[in-house]
Amino acid sequence: VDEVKTISETPTRTQIHLLCVSVCPSVSLSVTPDRKQFFSRGALVILTCDDDDEQRVDGWTVKRTRAGLTERCGAAAGLVLKNSLCQLILINPSDGAYFCESSSGQRSDEVNIIISAGSLILKAPSFPVWTGSNEILLCQFKDPGNFSLYKDGEKMRSDPEGKLTLTNVQKSDEGLYSCSTGVDRSPKSRLTVRGQFNDLSYSTSFPGL
Repeated sequence: VDEVKTISETPTRTQIHLLCVSVCPSVSLSVTPDRKQFFSRGALVILTCDDDDEQRVDGWTVKRTRAGLTERCGAAAGLVLKNSLCQLILINPSDGAYFCESSSGQRSDEVNIIISAGSLILKAPSFPVWTGSNEILLCQFKDPGNFSLYKDGEKMRSDPEGKLTLTNVQKSDEGLYSCSTGVDRSPKSRLTVRGQFNDLSYSTSFPGL
């Protein structure tokens, strides 16, 4: 008797994962200006869903999860949709996880954005950085002063202006960074480090499968 193999017409999560490694677009949330922390000064931050070539993609929506509630741009406080661009208004102090989601349920990585009412913030890349790259972390204070930079609670070597240059970034540089003047301390933001671009494949999950 010949062996009969049944192929399900409904793709499993594993099958979709393998398919997306080769054909699904890599979409990420782009933040302009490129950082995770901002003062609550009433300015604007632009949030877009972009591909690897930094081109905007259609069919994806900027969303935010805050205090357990997920809302889309244009229907959430402080998130205004104008001329097809999502604008985050920096007025009320808050923090939330921002991401892009497609109509089919694919999601990008989250970016945790903090709007601070304090006097000190950390300027660090909003996106994961590549191993081997050079990155600059900078303390920003409303008034001039001397700063110290911390990683996972440990003081780092930086200049008096609170500037830390990471040369030839490695996985060991990943962690939670913050600034301090000795009196004031900024919120913490995570620097995420990824392997070389050629070593990566994009995968996504589909809720409910």
